[in-house]
Amino acid sequence: MDVKSLGIVVAMRDEAKTLTKHPLGIGQTIEVREGVLVYLSGVGRKRAARAAQSLLNRGATALLSWGTAGGLVPGLGPGSLVLPTTVIGSDQSLFRVDVSWHERLRRRLEGGVDLRSAPLVESLTVLMTPEEKRALASRTGAIAVDMESAAVAFTAEQAGLPFVAIRVISDTLDQTLPSSVLSAYDKSGHLMGWRLLTGLVQHPEEILGWVRLTTNFCKARKTLDRIARSSEWNFLAPQ
Repeated sequence: MDVKSLGIVVAMRDEAKTLTKHPLGIGQTIEVREGVLVYLSGVGRKRAARAAQSLLNRGATALLSWGTAGGLVPGLGPGSLVLPTTVIGSDQSLFRVDVSWHERLRRRLEGGVDLRSAPLVESLTVLMTPEEKRALASRTGAIAVDMESAAVAFTAEQAGLPFVAIRVISDTLDQTLPSSVLSAYDKSGHLMGWRLLTGLVQHPEEILGWVRLTTNFCKARKTLDRIARSSEWNFLAPQ
């Protein structure tokens, strides 16, 4: 497989920091290595689709969805890696990842991290409660959820190009996400301190939820950091 340029779509700034120390704004692209482009899309399907198409326009010949995800099944802890074989859209559309690329990644990464190869599903909204997560898992058979990978997969499929997703669990099945904390993040996942302080003052019962969310995200980021550091970049792209 002749891949001249790998395009990586990442939604949040803190996720992008595992790939580059160069500060990125929403809608910006950086070449982190020769032939490796990273685009900071912001959160959600539309932004991810725009990012994927922009990377194709820049010459990318393979697409990778990189970042965190929510766990939908028991035993999937923060920092666990989900390397999905399929991605399910919110409309139940099914996208298969590139088989040889996926297998190459799996062989390289397994053993160093808790790795699961099972379906990843798209949600158009943040799932706040364990009940919402269980219901989505029951409907789809997926073990993890995010808001961008299906859009990237669709763009790759339409262009006839290979696609994979690397997603690390940042919130678990049993975790209820604090609404006041989530409202403190902007579309790039950047935490705005004044909003956080206001939310926690108004809802002090959510402080422990914020601490857990932060702790789990740090664990997820460490896994992403480890994958990026160990890759030397060449293994991330299909061959």
